[in-house]
Amino acid sequence: MKSQKKEDRPIPCTYEIATFFHCANCAALRPPNKSLREWAQLEIGFTPIGLQVWCKRCEKNIVHVDFEGQKHPANKFPDPETQAQAEKEIGLAE
Repeated sequence: MKSQKKEDRPIPCTYEIATFFHCANCAALRPPNKSLREWAQLEIGFTPIGLQVWCKRCEKNIVHVDFEGQKHPANKFPDPETQAQAEKEIGLAE
């Protein structure tokens, strides 16, 4: 299947996560009454080279993605209503 060009592919602001990053150390120590999502103590942020996921509990790197100097499009809207209002304000929506 051929992927769409970046400018043709919408970036949704809805929940689309299919797989998660988890700290293996924390997962092994997780109490039985907590899900991995509830137990996680992760910080995610941009670095000079890309994006990093950091475990706050273990103070360890989970993953550090190198963008190799490329810029990537992103959707920074928190929800569809906010996105629709912003698009209307700048003339992208009717």
